Order: sequence, then C-alpha cells, then structure tokens
Amino acid sequence: MSTQKRNSHTDKTKSKYVFAQKGNADYSSIKLTEGKFKDVIYHYGRVAFAPESEAQPDGKLPMKFDYTVDSNPRNLLLLDNKEFIDYIGDILLELLEEKLKDGTAITN
Repeated sequence: MSTQKRNSHTDKTKSKYVFAQKGNADYSSIKLTEGKFKDVIYHYGRVAFAPESEAQPDGKLPMKFDYTVDSNPRNLLLLDNKEFIDYIGDILLELLEEKLKDGTAITN
C-alpha cells in the first residue's frame, strides 16, 4: 500500500492521517499517523444517517458507517471498540464537511 501526501483538511485532523492506496483498488484507505491507533489502515464502506426514529434527545441523527480494517500491525483490539469507532467517525465527519464545502459530496 502506498501513501499519499498528508491532507490539507482542518488543523484538527491534518496530521492524524494520510490517504493510502492499495494497488488498483477502487477506493482510498486511510492510514492513521499518530496516537493510540497509529499505523492502522482502514477504509469506509456505506455511510448514512440513522432514521428519524433513532434521533437523539436533541434531535440530531447519529451517523452510521461501515469500515474495514486493512492493516492492524500492532494487533489492537478494534472490533466494536467505541474509542476507535468514535475516532474514525470524527475523521469521517471532517472529510464529509470538506466535500460539502468544495461541492464534491455525493448526497444521494
């Protein structure tokens, strides 16, 4: 898997990850570059918001997403790990915000 230059997203995440590409894959993966999950490589699958019936008390809809861990070199326990899911969820939100800002988000 090769890695691309660090992204230029907000200061909050720009040093947390880089994009990685495996061979001729149709998707880019993300390699975490710092913190507890450093060197984990994963990619997102389906991303959606929960149905209105699952709205939080403040009216916000939780985001739901699938992900696949491509590489876990330190054999961290990542399956159903809330801290990991929240961490990559925050990165996903920032990626989506960037795509909405530049008009390249897929909305359907």
